[in-house]
Amino acid sequence: MAEQAAKNGLESAELRARVEELERRVAALEGSAANVLPLLKTQDGGVKPPLQESGTVENLLGVAPKDKTGTKIAAAGVVPVMGKAVLAMAGAFLLRAAAESGSVPRWIMLAAGIVYAVGWLVWAARAEKRSHLASVMYALTVAAIVAPLLWEGTVRFGDLSAGIAALVLVGYVALSMALEWKERAGAIPWIAVVVAVGTMATLIVATHELSMLAAGMVGLALLAEVASWSGRWQGARVVTGVGAVFAVAVVGMVMTSGGGVPASYRAMSAAEMAAICVGMVAVFGGSFAVRGFGLRMRWTVTEIAVVVAAVVAGTWVSLRATQGGTEGFWGAAFLTMAGVCYWGALGRFKARDERHNWKREIRNVDVASRWNRRVSANLAAGLVLAGSWLLLGGNVRVALLSAAAVCAVLVFARTGYLSLGIHGTFYLLAAGAMGGLFGYAGRALAGTVPGWPGWGFWVVALAGLVCYVVGSRASGNEWNARVLWVVPAAVVGFTAAAVLVGAVASAGVSGLSASRLSMVRTVVTCVMALGMGYAGSHWKWAELGWVAYGAIGLGALKLVAEDLRYGNAGTLMVSLLAYGAILVILPRVMRAKEAEV
Repeated sequence: MAEQAAKNGLESAELRARVEELERRVAALEGSAANVLPLLKTQDGGVKPPLQESGTVENLLGVAPKDKTGTKIAAAGVVPVMGKAVLAMAGAFLLRAAAESGSVPRWIMLAAGIVYAVGWLVWAARAEKRSHLASVMYALTVAAIVAPLLWEGTVRFGDLSAGIAALVLVGYVALSMALEWKERAGAIPWIAVVVAVGTMATLIVATHELSMLAAGMVGLALLAEVASWSGRWQGARVVTGVGAVFAVAVVGMVMTSGGGVPASYRAMSAAEMAAICVGMVAVFGGSFAVRGFGLRMRWTVTEIAVVVAAVVAGTWVSLRATQGGTEGFWGAAFLTMAGVCYWGALGRFKARDERHNWKREIRNVDVASRWNRRVSANLAAGLVLAGSWLLLGGNVRVALLSAAAVCAVLVFARTGYLSLGIHGTFYLLAAGAMGGLFGYAGRALAGTVPGWPGWGFWVVALAGLVCYVVGSRASGNEWNARVLWVVPAAVVGFTAAAVLVGAVASAGVSGLSASRLSMVRTVVTCVMALGMGYAGSHWKWAELGWVAYGAIGLGALKLVAEDLRYGNAGTLMVSLLAYGAILVILPRVMRAKEAEV
Protein backbone atom coordinates (compact mmCIF):
# COMPACT_ATOMS: atom_id res chain seq x y z
CA MET A 1 0.00 0.00 0.00
CA ALA A 2 2.82 2.41 0.80
CA GLU A 3 4.40 1.74 -2.55
CA GLN A 4 1.10 2.37 -4.35
CA ALA A 5 0.61 5.70 -2.54
CA ALA A 6 4.13 6.83 -3.38
CA LYS A 7 3.53 5.97 -7.02
CA ASN A 8 0.29 7.95 -7.12
CA GLY A 9 1.96 10.96 -5.50
CA LEU A 10 4.70 10.92 -8.13
CA GLU A 11 2.13 10.88 -10.97
CA SER A 12 0.22 13.78 -9.38
CA ALA A 13 3.37 15.88 -9.12
CA GLU A 14 4.23 15.15 -12.77
CA LEU A 15 0.72 16.10 -13.86
CA ARG A 16 0.88 19.37 -11.94
CA ALA A 17 4.20 20.19 -13.57
CA ARG A 18 2.76 19.61 -17.03
CA VAL A 19 -0.29 21.72 -16.28
CA GLU A 20 1.91 24.57 -15.07
CA GLU A 21 4.00 24.32 -18.25
CA LEU A 22 0.89 24.52 -20.39
CA GLU A 23 -0.31 27.55 -18.44
CA ARG A 24 2.99 29.33 -19.01
CA ARG A 25 2.79 28.65 -22.76
CA VAL A 26 -0.79 29.87 -23.00
CA ALA A 27 0.18 33.04 -21.14
CA ALA A 28 3.05 33.62 -23.54
CA LEU A 29 0.79 33.17 -26.55
CA GLU A 30 -1.76 35.57 -25.10
CA GLY A 31 0.95 38.15 -24.62
CA SER A 32 2.12 37.84 -28.23
CA ALA A 33 -1.43 38.22 -29.50
CA ALA A 34 -1.91 41.31 -27.38
CA ASN A 35 1.18 42.84 -28.97
CA VAL A 36 0.25 41.93 -32.55
CA LEU A 37 -3.51 42.51 -32.67
CA PRO A 38 -3.30 46.31 -32.14
CA LEU A 39 -1.20 46.47 -35.30
CA LEU A 40 -3.92 44.66 -37.26
CA LYS A 41 -6.83 46.76 -36.02
CA THR A 42 -8.43 49.09 -38.54
CA GLN A 43 -9.69 52.58 -37.88
CA ASP A 44 -13.22 51.35 -37.19
CA GLY A 45 -12.05 48.89 -34.53
CA GLY A 46 -12.13 45.76 -36.68
CA VAL A 47 -9.27 43.46 -37.40
CA LYS A 48 -7.55 43.32 -40.73
CA PRO A 49 -7.69 39.98 -42.51
CA PRO A 50 -4.39 38.21 -43.00
CA LEU A 51 -2.53 39.19 -46.14
CA GLN A 52 -2.72 36.79 -49.07
CA GLU A 53 0.21 35.84 -51.18
CA SER A 54 0.41 37.99 -54.26
CA GLY A 55 3.24 36.45 -56.15
CA THR A 56 1.48 33.33 -57.42
CA VAL A 57 0.31 32.97 -60.96
CA GLU A 58 -3.26 32.33 -59.77
CA ASN A 59 -3.45 35.60 -57.85
CA LEU A 60 -1.91 37.53 -60.74
CA LEU A 61 -4.63 36.14 -63.00
CA GLY A 62 -7.30 36.80 -60.42
CA VAL A 63 -8.12 33.11 -59.91
CA ALA A 64 -9.36 32.08 -56.46
CA PRO A 65 -7.10 29.88 -54.30
CA LYS A 66 -7.50 26.14 -53.84
CA ASP A 67 -9.02 24.29 -50.88
CA LYS A 68 -7.31 21.59 -48.82
CA THR A 69 -8.01 18.92 -51.44
CA GLY A 70 -6.37 20.95 -54.19
CA THR A 71 -9.67 21.81 -56.00
CA LYS A 72 -10.17 25.41 -57.17
CA ILE A 73 -12.87 27.16 -55.20
CA ALA A 74 -13.87 29.55 -58.08
CA ALA A 75 -12.52 30.65 -61.46
CA ALA A 76 -12.77 34.43 -60.98
CA GLY A 77 -9.91 35.62 -63.27
CA VAL A 78 -9.37 34.83 -66.92
CA VAL A 79 -12.66 33.16 -67.69
CA PRO A 80 -14.92 36.04 -66.54
CA VAL A 81 -12.78 38.55 -68.45
CA MET A 82 -13.08 36.50 -71.60
CA GLY A 83 -16.81 36.21 -71.00
CA LYS A 84 -17.17 39.99 -70.80
CA ALA A 85 -15.16 40.39 -74.00
CA VAL A 86 -17.44 37.94 -75.77
CA LEU A 87 -20.47 39.85 -74.50
CA ALA A 88 -18.96 43.04 -75.90
CA MET A 89 -18.57 41.39 -79.31
CA ALA A 90 -22.16 40.16 -79.06
CA GLY A 91 -23.30 43.74 -78.54
CA ALA A 92 -21.35 44.86 -81.59
CA PHE A 93 -22.97 42.17 -83.74
CA LEU A 94 -26.36 43.22 -82.40
CA LEU A 95 -25.72 46.74 -83.71
CA ARG A 96 -24.54 45.30 -87.03
CA ALA A 97 -27.69 43.21 -87.35
CA ALA A 98 -29.83 46.27 -86.66
CA ALA A 99 -27.96 48.18 -89.36
CA GLU A 100 -28.47 45.39 -91.89
CA SER A 101 -32.17 45.05 -91.09
CA GLY A 102 -32.89 48.54 -92.37
CA SER A 103 -35.21 49.35 -89.49
CA VAL A 104 -32.87 52.12 -88.38
CA PRO A 105 -30.74 54.27 -90.71
CA ARG A 106 -27.30 52.77 -91.02
CA TRP A 107 -25.50 55.99 -90.24
CA ILE A 108 -27.23 56.06 -86.85
CA MET A 109 -26.11 52.52 -86.11
CA LEU A 110 -22.58 53.35 -87.24
CA ALA A 111 -22.53 56.30 -84.86
CA ALA A 112 -23.91 54.05 -82.13
CA GLY A 113 -21.17 51.52 -82.84
CA ILE A 114 -18.51 54.20 -82.49
CA VAL A 115 -20.01 55.36 -79.19
CA TYR A 116 -20.22 51.71 -78.07
CA ALA A 117 -16.49 51.22 -78.83
CA VAL A 118 -15.65 54.40 -76.94
CA GLY A 119 -17.48 53.10 -73.90
CA TRP A 120 -15.53 49.87 -73.91
CA LEU A 121 -12.29 51.82 -74.41
CA VAL A 122 -13.03 53.85 -71.29
CA TRP A 123 -13.82 50.64 -69.42
CA ALA A 124 -10.52 49.13 -70.58
CA ALA A 125 -8.63 52.12 -69.17
CA ARG A 126 -10.49 51.94 -65.86
CA ALA A 127 -9.79 48.21 -65.58
CA GLU A 128 -6.04 48.87 -65.74
CA LYS A 129 -5.94 49.65 -62.02
CA ARG A 130 -7.58 46.33 -61.11
CA SER A 131 -6.25 43.89 -63.70
CA HIS A 132 -3.79 44.42 -66.51
CA LEU A 133 -5.10 41.29 -68.19
CA ALA A 134 -8.65 42.62 -68.24
CA SER A 135 -7.48 45.97 -69.60
CA VAL A 136 -5.62 44.34 -72.49
CA MET A 137 -8.52 42.01 -73.29
CA TYR A 138 -11.00 44.89 -73.40
CA ALA A 139 -8.63 46.98 -75.53
CA LEU A 140 -8.31 44.12 -78.02
CA THR A 141 -12.08 43.87 -78.04
CA VAL A 142 -12.32 47.56 -78.92
CA ALA A 143 -9.84 47.01 -81.75
CA ALA A 144 -11.93 44.08 -83.01
CA ILE A 145 -14.97 46.40 -83.06
CA VAL A 146 -13.42 49.57 -84.55
CA ALA A 147 -11.54 48.11 -87.53
CA PRO A 148 -14.45 46.09 -89.04
CA LEU A 149 -16.90 48.90 -88.25
CA LEU A 150 -14.92 51.46 -90.26
CA TRP A 151 -14.19 48.98 -93.03
CA GLU A 152 -17.84 48.11 -93.57
CA GLY A 153 -18.98 51.70 -93.11
CA THR A 154 -16.65 52.96 -95.86
CA VAL A 155 -16.09 50.01 -98.22
CA ARG A 156 -19.24 47.87 -97.95
CA PHE A 157 -22.03 50.27 -97.04
CA GLY A 158 -20.45 53.52 -98.23
CA ASP A 159 -22.11 55.51 -95.46
CA LEU A 160 -18.81 56.82 -94.09
CA SER A 161 -16.39 58.88 -96.11
CA ALA A 162 -12.69 58.19 -95.97
CA GLY A 163 -12.20 61.53 -94.22
CA ILE A 164 -14.61 60.60 -91.42
CA ALA A 165 -12.94 57.21 -91.04
CA ALA A 166 -9.52 58.87 -90.79
CA LEU A 167 -10.87 61.34 -88.24
CA VAL A 168 -12.36 58.52 -86.14
CA LEU A 169 -9.07 56.61 -86.16
CA VAL A 170 -7.08 59.69 -85.13
CA GLY A 171 -9.59 60.33 -82.35
CA TYR A 172 -9.37 56.68 -81.29
CA VAL A 173 -5.60 56.96 -80.82
CA ALA A 174 -5.84 60.37 -79.14
CA LEU A 175 -8.45 59.10 -76.66
CA SER A 176 -6.37 56.00 -75.91
CA MET A 177 -3.35 58.12 -75.11
CA ALA A 178 -5.37 60.52 -72.99
CA LEU A 179 -6.94 57.72 -70.95
CA GLU A 180 -3.58 56.03 -70.39
CA TRP A 181 -1.48 59.16 -69.93
CA LYS A 182 -0.80 58.39 -66.26
CA GLU A 183 0.07 54.79 -67.11
CA ARG A 184 3.23 55.59 -69.03
CA ALA A 185 3.73 52.00 -70.16
CA GLY A 186 0.08 51.13 -70.80
CA ALA A 187 -0.70 48.74 -73.65
CA ILE A 188 -3.94 50.41 -74.78
CA PRO A 189 -2.27 53.17 -76.89
CA TRP A 190 0.02 50.58 -78.48
CA ILE A 191 -2.96 48.52 -79.58
CA ALA A 192 -4.75 51.64 -80.83
CA VAL A 193 -1.75 52.83 -82.87
CA VAL A 194 -1.19 49.49 -84.56
CA VAL A 195 -4.89 49.07 -85.35
CA ALA A 196 -5.28 52.65 -86.61
CA VAL A 197 -2.24 52.50 -88.90
CA GLY A 198 -3.21 49.08 -90.24
CA THR A 199 -6.81 50.14 -90.84
CA MET A 200 -5.77 53.34 -92.62
CA ALA A 201 -3.33 51.47 -94.84
CA THR A 202 -6.05 48.96 -95.73
CA LEU A 203 -8.53 51.73 -96.49
CA ILE A 204 -5.97 53.44 -98.74
CA VAL A 205 -5.76 50.30 -100.85
CA ALA A 206 -9.50 49.59 -100.78
CA THR A 207 -11.08 53.05 -101.17
CA HIS A 208 -8.49 54.73 -103.43
CA GLU A 209 -9.10 57.89 -101.41
CA LEU A 210 -5.60 59.15 -100.79
CA SER A 211 -5.92 62.75 -99.68
CA MET A 212 -7.69 62.42 -96.31
CA LEU A 213 -6.18 59.08 -95.40
CA ALA A 214 -2.64 60.30 -96.06
CA ALA A 215 -3.40 63.37 -93.95
CA GLY A 216 -4.77 61.04 -91.26
CA MET A 217 -1.50 59.08 -91.27
CA VAL A 218 0.39 62.32 -90.72
CA GLY A 219 -2.01 63.12 -87.86
CA LEU A 220 -1.27 59.77 -86.21
CA ALA A 221 2.45 60.49 -86.55
CA LEU A 222 1.94 63.86 -84.86
CA LEU A 223 0.20 62.23 -81.89
CA ALA A 224 2.95 59.65 -81.45
CA GLU A 225 5.70 62.26 -81.75
CA VAL A 226 4.14 64.59 -79.17
CA ALA A 227 3.62 61.69 -76.76
CA SER A 228 7.27 60.67 -77.16
CA TRP A 229 8.44 64.05 -75.85
CA SER A 230 7.42 62.91 -72.37
CA GLY A 231 8.99 59.48 -72.82
CA ARG A 232 5.71 57.66 -73.53
CA TRP A 233 5.29 54.89 -76.11
CA GLN A 234 8.56 55.59 -77.88
CA GLY A 235 8.33 52.61 -80.19
CA ALA A 236 4.93 53.67 -81.53
CA ARG A 237 6.70 56.42 -83.48
CA VAL A 238 8.23 53.80 -85.76
CA VAL A 239 4.78 52.38 -86.61
CA THR A 240 3.26 55.79 -87.37
CA GLY A 241 6.40 56.86 -89.24
CA VAL A 242 6.30 53.84 -91.54
CA GLY A 243 2.59 54.43 -92.09
CA ALA A 244 3.04 58.10 -92.99
CA VAL A 245 5.91 57.43 -95.39
CA PHE A 246 3.91 54.63 -97.00
CA ALA A 247 0.87 56.87 -97.51
CA VAL A 248 2.88 59.74 -99.01
CA ALA A 249 4.81 57.35 -101.26
CA VAL A 250 1.53 55.91 -102.58
CA VAL A 251 0.33 59.46 -103.27
CA GLY A 252 3.47 60.17 -105.25
CA MET A 253 3.40 56.96 -107.27
CA VAL A 254 -0.32 57.13 -108.12
CA MET A 255 -0.86 60.85 -108.58
CA THR A 256 2.34 61.64 -110.48
CA SER A 257 2.59 58.58 -112.72
CA GLY A 258 3.41 59.14 -116.34
CA GLY A 259 0.15 57.57 -117.55
CA GLY A 260 -2.03 59.94 -115.52
CA VAL A 261 -4.21 59.34 -112.49
CA PRO A 262 -6.16 56.04 -112.70
CA ALA A 263 -9.91 56.42 -113.11
CA SER A 264 -10.70 54.80 -109.74
CA TYR A 265 -8.76 57.45 -107.84
CA ARG A 266 -9.84 60.98 -107.07
CA ALA A 267 -7.25 63.30 -108.51
CA MET A 268 -5.37 65.51 -106.09
CA SER A 269 -4.12 68.97 -106.87
CA ALA A 270 -0.44 69.83 -106.69
CA ALA A 271 -1.19 72.11 -103.72
CA GLU A 272 -2.84 69.24 -101.80
CA MET A 273 0.09 66.92 -102.36
CA ALA A 274 2.63 69.59 -101.49
CA ALA A 275 0.74 70.49 -98.30
CA ILE A 276 0.69 66.85 -97.13
CA CYS A 277 4.42 66.49 -97.89
CA VAL A 278 5.34 69.69 -96.09
CA GLY A 279 3.19 68.66 -93.13
CA MET A 280 4.89 65.28 -92.86
CA VAL A 281 8.38 66.77 -93.04
CA ALA A 282 7.40 69.42 -90.49
CA VAL A 283 6.06 66.78 -88.08
CA PHE A 284 9.11 64.53 -88.18
CA GLY A 285 11.71 67.27 -88.55
CA GLY A 286 10.14 69.39 -85.80
CA SER A 287 9.87 66.45 -83.40
CA PHE A 288 13.46 65.47 -84.20
CA ALA A 289 14.58 68.97 -83.26
CA VAL A 290 12.47 69.11 -80.10
CA ARG A 291 13.68 65.74 -78.85
CA GLY A 292 17.35 66.35 -79.62
CA PHE A 293 17.99 70.09 -79.38
CA GLY A 294 15.24 70.95 -76.91
CA LEU A 295 14.96 67.95 -74.58
CA ARG A 296 18.47 66.58 -75.24
CA MET A 297 17.16 63.07 -75.80
CA ARG A 298 19.48 60.65 -77.51
CA TRP A 299 18.55 60.09 -81.14
CA THR A 300 18.22 56.43 -82.05
CA VAL A 301 19.25 54.83 -85.33
CA THR A 302 15.64 53.91 -86.07
CA GLU A 303 14.51 57.46 -85.40
CA ILE A 304 17.15 58.86 -87.74
CA ALA A 305 16.16 56.39 -90.46
CA VAL A 306 12.48 57.33 -90.18
CA VAL A 307 13.24 61.07 -90.31
CA VAL A 308 15.50 60.70 -93.34
CA ALA A 309 12.91 58.54 -95.12
CA ALA A 310 10.17 61.09 -94.38
CA VAL A 311 12.26 64.01 -95.67
CA VAL A 312 13.30 62.15 -98.84
CA ALA A 313 9.77 60.92 -99.58
CA GLY A 314 8.17 64.30 -98.86
CA THR A 315 10.65 66.20 -101.01
CA TRP A 316 10.44 63.72 -103.90
CA VAL A 317 6.64 63.70 -104.03
CA SER A 318 6.42 67.47 -103.69
CA LEU A 319 8.90 68.09 -106.50
CA ARG A 320 7.12 65.61 -108.79
CA ALA A 321 3.70 67.04 -107.98
CA THR A 322 4.74 70.62 -108.71
CA GLN A 323 7.12 69.68 -111.55
CA GLY A 324 10.04 71.28 -109.74
CA GLY A 325 8.09 74.34 -108.61
CA THR A 326 9.03 73.82 -104.96
CA GLU A 327 12.79 73.54 -105.53
CA GLY A 328 13.46 76.98 -104.10
CA PHE A 329 11.30 76.30 -101.04
CA TRP A 330 12.98 73.00 -100.23
CA GLY A 331 16.44 74.40 -100.94
CA ALA A 332 15.92 77.26 -98.51
CA ALA A 333 14.37 74.90 -95.96
CA PHE A 334 17.30 72.48 -96.17
CA LEU A 335 19.88 75.23 -95.76
CA THR A 336 17.94 76.56 -92.75
CA MET A 337 17.81 73.09 -91.21
CA ALA A 338 21.53 72.70 -91.90
CA GLY A 339 22.19 75.89 -89.96
CA VAL A 340 20.16 74.56 -87.02
CA CYS A 341 22.04 71.25 -87.11
CA TYR A 342 25.40 73.01 -87.14
CA TRP A 343 24.26 75.16 -84.23
CA GLY A 344 23.41 71.98 -82.35
CA ALA A 345 26.75 70.36 -83.16
CA LEU A 346 28.82 73.40 -82.19
CA GLY A 347 26.68 74.90 -79.44
CA ARG A 348 23.93 72.75 -78.01
CA PHE A 349 25.97 69.55 -77.92
CA LYS A 350 29.29 71.19 -77.22
CA ALA A 351 31.73 68.81 -75.53
CA ARG A 352 31.79 69.22 -71.77
CA ASP A 353 34.78 69.22 -69.51
CA GLU A 354 35.10 65.57 -68.45
CA ARG A 355 37.39 66.19 -65.48
CA HIS A 356 34.41 66.38 -63.13
CA ASN A 357 32.36 63.60 -64.73
CA TRP A 358 32.72 61.23 -61.83
CA LYS A 359 28.97 60.63 -61.67
CA ARG A 360 27.60 57.96 -63.93
CA GLU A 361 24.56 59.95 -65.02
CA ILE A 362 26.77 62.82 -66.19
CA ARG A 363 28.89 60.43 -68.23
CA ASN A 364 25.77 59.06 -69.84
CA VAL A 365 24.64 62.57 -70.77
CA ASP A 366 28.02 63.24 -72.32
CA VAL A 367 27.86 60.02 -74.34
CA ALA A 368 24.43 61.03 -75.65
CA SER A 369 25.72 64.52 -76.43
CA ARG A 370 28.68 63.17 -78.39
CA TRP A 371 26.40 60.89 -80.40
CA ASN A 372 23.90 63.68 -81.05
CA ARG A 373 26.71 66.04 -82.03
CA ARG A 374 27.99 63.63 -84.66
CA VAL A 375 24.53 62.91 -85.99
CA SER A 376 23.70 66.61 -86.12
CA ALA A 377 26.92 67.47 -87.93
CA ASN A 378 26.53 64.73 -90.52
CA LEU A 379 22.92 65.65 -91.18
CA ALA A 380 24.01 69.27 -91.62
CA ALA A 381 26.51 68.24 -94.29
CA GLY A 382 23.90 66.35 -96.26
CA LEU A 383 21.40 69.19 -95.93
CA VAL A 384 23.93 71.76 -97.15
CA LEU A 385 24.63 69.70 -100.27
CA ALA A 386 20.93 69.06 -100.97
CA GLY A 387 19.93 72.65 -100.25
CA SER A 388 22.62 74.16 -102.47
CA TRP A 389 21.67 71.79 -105.28
CA LEU A 390 17.98 72.73 -105.13
CA LEU A 391 18.27 76.44 -104.41
CA LEU A 392 21.34 77.54 -106.35
CA GLY A 393 22.73 76.85 -109.76
CA GLY A 394 25.97 76.93 -111.69
CA ASN A 395 28.91 78.85 -110.34
CA VAL A 396 26.93 80.24 -107.39
CA ARG A 397 26.49 76.70 -106.08
CA VAL A 398 30.20 76.05 -106.58
CA ALA A 399 31.09 79.23 -104.72
CA LEU A 400 28.79 78.31 -101.81
CA LEU A 401 30.23 74.81 -101.47
CA SER A 402 33.79 76.15 -101.69
CA ALA A 403 33.02 78.67 -98.97
CA ALA A 404 31.42 75.92 -96.88
CA ALA A 405 34.58 73.82 -97.24
CA VAL A 406 36.77 76.69 -96.05
CA CYS A 407 34.45 77.51 -93.13
CA ALA A 408 34.33 73.87 -92.03
CA VAL A 409 38.12 73.63 -91.98
CA LEU A 410 38.45 76.94 -90.12
CA VAL A 411 36.04 75.74 -87.44
CA PHE A 412 37.91 72.43 -87.31
CA ALA A 413 41.14 74.30 -86.66
CA ARG A 414 39.45 76.07 -83.76
CA THR A 415 37.44 73.26 -82.19
CA GLY A 416 39.30 70.12 -83.23
CA TYR A 417 36.08 68.31 -84.19
CA LEU A 418 37.12 65.58 -86.60
CA SER A 419 33.75 65.55 -88.36
CA LEU A 420 34.20 69.15 -89.50
CA GLY A 421 37.50 68.29 -91.14
CA ILE A 422 35.71 65.50 -92.98
CA HIS A 423 33.00 67.96 -93.98
CA GLY A 424 35.60 70.24 -95.50
CA THR A 425 36.79 67.39 -97.73
CA PHE A 426 33.20 66.47 -98.54
CA TYR A 427 32.29 70.01 -99.62
CA LEU A 428 35.52 70.35 -101.58
CA LEU A 429 34.82 67.16 -103.52
CA ALA A 430 31.28 68.32 -104.30
CA ALA A 431 32.49 71.75 -105.41
CA GLY A 432 35.21 70.22 -107.58
CA ALA A 433 32.72 67.89 -109.27
CA MET A 434 30.14 70.65 -109.86
CA GLY A 435 32.71 73.28 -110.80
CA GLY A 436 34.44 71.13 -113.40
CA LEU A 437 37.82 71.04 -111.67
CA PHE A 438 38.12 67.26 -111.72
CA GLY A 439 36.87 67.06 -115.28
CA TYR A 440 39.35 69.69 -116.45
CA ALA A 441 42.26 68.02 -114.63
CA GLY A 442 41.32 64.61 -116.05
CA ARG A 443 41.17 65.89 -119.63
CA ALA A 444 44.35 67.90 -119.24
CA LEU A 445 46.36 64.95 -117.91
CA ALA A 446 44.82 62.10 -119.88
CA GLY A 447 42.50 63.34 -122.66
CA THR A 448 41.93 66.17 -125.04
CA VAL A 449 43.35 69.30 -123.43
CA PRO A 450 40.51 71.82 -122.87
CA GLY A 451 40.78 75.57 -123.12
CA TRP A 452 41.50 77.93 -120.28
CA PRO A 453 39.27 77.06 -117.25
CA GLY A 454 36.47 79.29 -115.99
CA TRP A 455 36.33 81.17 -112.72
CA GLY A 456 34.54 78.33 -110.92
CA PHE A 457 37.65 76.21 -111.45
CA TRP A 458 39.81 78.82 -109.79
CA VAL A 459 37.41 79.24 -106.85
CA VAL A 460 37.60 75.53 -106.07
CA ALA A 461 41.38 75.48 -106.50
CA LEU A 462 41.78 78.41 -104.12
CA ALA A 463 39.44 76.78 -101.59
CA GLY A 464 41.49 73.58 -101.79
CA LEU A 465 44.69 75.50 -101.12
CA VAL A 466 43.21 77.32 -98.12
CA CYS A 467 41.72 74.12 -96.72
CA TYR A 468 45.04 72.33 -97.00
CA VAL A 469 47.18 75.05 -95.49
CA VAL A 470 44.83 75.73 -92.57
CA GLY A 471 43.92 72.11 -91.89
CA SER A 472 47.42 70.67 -92.14
CA ARG A 473 48.84 73.27 -89.79
CA ALA A 474 46.11 72.55 -87.22
CA SER A 475 46.61 68.77 -87.26
CA GLY A 476 49.17 66.65 -85.49
CA ASN A 477 51.63 64.26 -87.07
CA GLU A 478 49.60 61.10 -86.52
CA TRP A 479 48.51 59.38 -89.69
CA ASN A 480 44.80 59.44 -88.77
CA ALA A 481 45.01 63.23 -88.46
CA ARG A 482 46.97 63.65 -91.71
CA VAL A 483 44.65 61.47 -93.80
CA LEU A 484 42.02 64.23 -93.65
CA TRP A 485 44.08 66.39 -95.97
CA VAL A 486 44.83 63.92 -98.75
CA VAL A 487 41.97 65.25 -100.91
CA PRO A 488 42.88 68.96 -100.52
CA ALA A 489 46.52 68.13 -101.22
CA ALA A 490 45.56 66.13 -104.31
CA VAL A 491 43.34 68.99 -105.48
CA VAL A 492 46.20 71.45 -105.19
CA GLY A 493 48.79 69.16 -106.80
CA PHE A 494 46.75 67.91 -109.74
CA THR A 495 45.29 71.37 -110.35
CA ALA A 496 48.81 72.78 -110.69
CA ALA A 497 49.81 69.95 -113.04
CA ALA A 498 46.67 70.36 -115.15
CA VAL A 499 47.13 74.13 -115.43
CA LEU A 500 50.77 73.65 -116.46
CA VAL A 501 49.84 71.15 -119.16
CA GLY A 502 47.04 73.44 -120.34
CA ALA A 503 49.43 76.40 -120.49
CA VAL A 504 51.94 74.42 -122.56
CA ALA A 505 49.18 73.21 -124.89
CA SER A 506 47.74 76.71 -125.25
CA ALA A 507 51.15 78.14 -126.06
CA GLY A 508 51.41 75.58 -128.85
CA VAL A 509 55.08 74.93 -128.28
CA SER A 510 56.47 73.39 -131.48
CA GLY A 511 52.95 72.34 -132.49
CA LEU A 512 52.33 69.64 -129.91
CA SER A 513 51.42 66.32 -131.43
CA ALA A 514 49.88 63.40 -129.56
CA SER A 515 53.28 61.86 -128.89
CA ARG A 516 54.78 65.09 -127.61
CA LEU A 517 51.72 65.87 -125.52
CA SER A 518 51.97 62.47 -123.82
CA MET A 519 55.64 63.18 -123.10
CA VAL A 520 54.81 66.60 -121.61
CA ARG A 521 52.17 65.05 -119.38
CA THR A 522 54.58 62.42 -118.09
CA VAL A 523 57.27 64.99 -117.32
CA VAL A 524 54.81 67.31 -115.59
CA THR A 525 53.42 64.42 -113.49
CA CYS A 526 56.92 63.41 -112.41
CA VAL A 527 57.86 66.98 -111.50
CA MET A 528 54.65 67.36 -109.48
CA ALA A 529 55.32 64.10 -107.62
CA LEU A 530 58.90 65.13 -106.84
CA GLY A 531 57.84 68.54 -105.54
CA MET A 532 55.11 67.12 -103.30
CA GLY A 533 57.42 64.41 -101.98
CA TYR A 534 60.10 66.98 -101.13
CA ALA A 535 57.59 69.30 -99.40
CA GLY A 536 56.02 66.43 -97.49
CA SER A 537 59.31 65.21 -96.08
CA HIS A 538 60.51 68.74 -95.35
CA TRP A 539 57.45 69.82 -93.31
CA LYS A 540 56.63 66.34 -92.02
CA TRP A 541 53.32 66.33 -93.87
CA ALA A 542 52.90 62.68 -94.67
CA GLU A 543 49.87 63.18 -96.91
CA LEU A 544 52.00 64.95 -99.53
CA GLY A 545 54.17 61.86 -99.80
CA TRP A 546 51.07 59.69 -100.17
CA VAL A 547 49.79 61.92 -102.97
CA ALA A 548 53.21 61.82 -104.62
CA TYR A 549 53.27 58.03 -104.68
CA GLY A 550 49.67 58.07 -105.92
CA ALA A 551 50.73 60.29 -108.81
CA ILE A 552 53.55 57.85 -109.62
CA GLY A 553 51.01 55.00 -109.73
CA LEU A 554 48.78 56.96 -112.10
CA GLY A 555 51.85 57.80 -114.16
CA ALA A 556 52.54 54.10 -114.63
CA LEU A 557 49.02 53.57 -115.94
CA LYS A 558 49.45 56.54 -118.25
CA LEU A 559 52.68 55.13 -119.69
CA VAL A 560 50.89 51.95 -120.67
CA ALA A 561 47.66 53.51 -121.88
CA GLU A 562 48.96 56.65 -123.65
CA ASP A 563 52.73 56.86 -124.11
CA LEU A 564 53.15 53.38 -125.56
CA ARG A 565 50.14 53.98 -127.80
CA TYR A 566 50.91 57.43 -129.17
CA GLY A 567 54.62 57.93 -128.49
CA ASN A 568 57.53 57.50 -130.87
CA ALA A 569 61.08 56.50 -130.06
CA GLY A 570 62.16 59.97 -128.97
CA THR A 571 59.16 60.81 -126.80
CA LEU A 572 59.14 57.33 -125.27
CA MET A 573 62.80 57.72 -124.36
CA VAL A 574 62.11 61.01 -122.56
CA SER A 575 59.00 59.65 -120.80
CA LEU A 576 60.74 56.51 -119.60
CA LEU A 577 63.80 58.49 -118.54
CA ALA A 578 61.67 60.90 -116.49
CA TYR A 579 59.62 58.11 -114.95
CA GLY A 580 62.63 55.97 -114.08
CA ALA A 581 64.44 58.96 -112.58
CA ILE A 582 61.51 59.83 -110.33
CA LEU A 583 61.31 56.23 -109.11
CA VAL A 584 64.95 56.46 -108.03
CA ILE A 585 65.06 60.05 -106.78
CA LEU A 586 61.76 60.37 -104.90
CA PRO A 587 62.45 57.77 -102.16
CA ARG A 588 65.95 59.14 -101.63
CA VAL A 589 64.73 62.72 -101.34
CA MET A 590 62.10 61.77 -98.79
CA ARG A 591 64.52 59.68 -96.72
CA ALA A 592 67.20 62.40 -96.86
CA LYS A 593 64.87 65.11 -95.60
CA GLU A 594 63.57 62.84 -92.86
CA ALA A 595 67.16 62.16 -91.76
CA GLU A 596 67.90 65.89 -91.65
CA VAL A 597 64.88 66.51 -89.45
